[in-house]
Amino acid sequence: MCIRDSWIAGSTLTPNILKAFNLEGANSVSLINNVVTIAKILGNLVAATIFAKLFPKKSIGLGALLIPAGALLAALSPSFPIFLIGRFVMGFGGALFVVYFSPVVVNYFDPDKRPVVNALNNVSYNVGSILALLLVGPVIKLLSLGRYALVAFSIVSFIIFAAWILIGEDFMITSSKETGSKTFSLKDALGEKIAILMPCMYFGHLTLYMVMLNIFPNTNFSPIPASKISTLFTTGALIGTLLSIMVAKRSTRRVPTLKIAGILTTTIGFLLIHTESLILASILALALGTIMYVPLTNFVLIPQEIPGMFSERLTQIMSVYWALVYILETIAYQIIVNIQFKFGDKMALTATIILSISFIIGSFIMKEPAEIK
Repeated sequence: MCIRDSWIAGSTLTPNILKAFNLEGANSVSLINNVVTIAKILGNLVAATIFAKLFPKKSIGLGALLIPAGALLAALSPSFPIFLIGRFVMGFGGALFVVYFSPVVVNYFDPDKRPVVNALNNVSYNVGSILALLLVGPVIKLLSLGRYALVAFSIVSFIIFAAWILIGEDFMITSSKETGSKTFSLKDALGEKIAILMPCMYFGHLTLYMVMLNIFPNTNFSPIPASKISTLFTTGALIGTLLSIMVAKRSTRRVPTLKIAGILTTTIGFLLIHTESLILASILALALGTIMYVPLTNFVLIPQEIPGMFSERLTQIMSVYWALVYILETIAYQIIVNIQFKFGDKMALTATIILSISFIIGSFIMKEPAEIK
């Protein structure tokens, strides 16, 4: 959580740091976002290879080191190019973390505990956002400068890194070598249907979430203030996380939840962008934040529960999954922004709702883990 706080604080404090370089406007922010996106994609693609070569302790330690190191470099950078390098390093380290989570969960937790652990990880970004938002203001007031606040968050994350080096441990990376077959590579993962289906299914879901947080509150017809919709979505995410644990533990069948939640997400999203009532919009925003998180625990459990799954294969699959998710979501988001610029807010939001149907389509193609070879 502290590592994520450092990451989120870095994003939150970016505008303050840009002012130190006398840079403002959408172009600078867009450049930063593009650098971070490239870092995430590259980090995802090489994460499994690093995991296999360095083993879990050093691999996780590398990710834990890169995030605060990048944040520190960005905070103390004397120029904008150095700042971009710092943000790249942060993005790369964060990309390693998201890939390594699945094999760590499978190794350390029994199947009946995994729904809870996966759900907590899914919501940790929201919790980290709350903590960062609560702490950033007081830290800036205490230290008088935004970049020094980021240094403070980085120091805490460095302490977490040092603690991992002292108490962290390696575990056996189960691989296809144990069965006498060749090593499972990134190329093999690209041939896995689930590694392609999952990102093609999830990117529309993620795009809807990002648009509803960043574009919808700033439209000329949104009845909800930007600050309020963020609170409603975050609250909904916490409620949805609790519900996702209950649903995942109640049944071992994963697909029905994906189908129902996907249909409800698109429906609620459609109603939200077409209502002018503040009260109804607030209820729908809370409901949307909730229902979008309900299927995520079941969703990430699917590759973990495939019969015969081993950590080498799982890590490569998650590498491909996260890389493709970031690529597809970035492209989709840019398309939505272009539609907004050329055709207006309503058309952009309608296009986003249409994209969210990808989750519904994927849920009807997805098989139960026991049925996946």
